[in-house]
Amino acid sequence: MGNNPAEKKSWQQSIKAPLSFSLVMALIAGVVATISATGGSNNPLRLDVGLVAFGVAFVACLLIISVMTMAGKENPEDLGAGSGVNRSSENPDKKSGH
Repeated sequence: MGNNPAEKKSWQQSIKAPLSFSLVMALIAGVVATISATGGSNNPLRLDVGLVAFGVAFVACLLIISVMTMAGKENPEDLGAGSGVNRSSENPDKKSGH
């Protein structure tokens, strides 16, 4: 099942999307931190602060995305069958026969 190389994962199930998003957010954080920590155009760029902000933002974004991915799960099929309070999802305002 998981060892089959012919099995293709969708974009949502692969690691490319979280890595790409984390990379973009880390680049933005690194650039903003580098420019704002410089303190003006007369001073040299603070690449050390930018690299630290890049690393922290990358790890934090990746951690948050992975936790949210693990916490999310698909709804069971019987939820849409009207087994709840309203008994039918077609007419949610209709009162049941109590």
